[in-house]
Amino acid sequence: MPKVQILPDDVNVQIKAGTSLLAAAAVGDVELMHSCGGIGACTSCRVRILSGREQLSPIGRAEREQLKESGILETHRLACQTMVYGDVVLERPLWRTSLDSPVTGD
Repeated sequence: MPKVQILPDDVNVQIKAGTSLLAAAAVGDVELMHSCGGIGACTSCRVRILSGREQLSPIGRAEREQLKESGILETHRLACQTMVYGDVVLERPLWRTSLDSPVTGD
């Protein structure tokens, strides 16, 4: 069974092959934003793949268009559209939780 490590939370989950990165995050109680409801129509669930890119499903046309439009095609994947078939390490965005927070979605 594939393992997904989610940074910066340092959460590790073991999932069934073919599970989306969005579902893997939910298994580890890591909330990933998904403003469009997980249909690949936005980039709020984007994650940076640090290792294991070859263990992921190929990028589909809709995902490619969203990532290309945002200028992050080479570095990110949409968690809602990406299925896992082997071990992966990803970094999720940190979102600003208040006006005083220095953290932004990157």
